[in-house]
Amino acid sequence: MNYRIINKQVYEQAQVRSVSDVPFTEEERQNGMKLAVSKEDNTLGLYLVERDGQKKFEVRWDDSQEFFTGWYSAWENFTWCLNIAGN
Repeated sequence: MNYRIINKQVYEQAQVRSVSDVPFTEEERQNGMKLAVSKEDNTLGLYLVERDGQKKFEVRWDDSQEFFTGWYSAWENFTWCLNIAGN
């Protein structure tokens, strides 16, 4: 496994049901909740964030970021980035 899960509870919840009820601390509201990070590249991470009053997934890598409303799209993008970072 080329990534590390940071928040197992929310990571697992995201795979099976909505994350709209996940509470954020003030810091997570500002910076996002880190769910998983690459072991190869510490700038690559998968986050849960709140944008425009809605929970979304964000893939951050270096200075880029992409937002996704659905888990599967975000996970697909994150794993694609993991594969690139590993090469």
